[in-house]
Amino acid sequence: MFGSEASGLTNNEVSYADYTLQIPSNPKFRSLNLSHSLVIVAQTVSNLISKEKFHFQKSKKIQKATKKEISVMLNFCLTNLENKNFFKQKAKKPIMLENLRSIFYKMELSQKETRILSSVFAGLIKKP
Repeated sequence: MFGSEASGLTNNEVSYADYTLQIPSNPKFRSLNLSHSLVIVAQTVSNLISKEKFHFQKSKKIQKATKKEISVMLNFCLTNLENKNFFKQKAKKPIMLENLRSIFYKMELSQKETRILSSVFAGLIKKP
């Protein structure tokens, strides 16, 4: 994701990202043209791929969870937290939601892990 040249990305938008990066720039003038930023990132990724530095691969048996699967699990979690009155300080709720989304989207969960977490969240709401 790249933000607009005028305002970049909001914290809320960033919370949906799997990874974030910052292009090193002059501290006195941090603004970069969007097209230049895209070229810098594309060139860096291209260089990394061409050097074949990355040989790590997860087992083909492990199916990575889709954004939709993570989103469903996360919404289930957030709904239950809301029902338990977890977000007591309403002013802090938006940043807490951003942080929780950021945590789960960056974890690179598998489909199995997503199902396990959903089961854990469901177990926490059951009455004894």
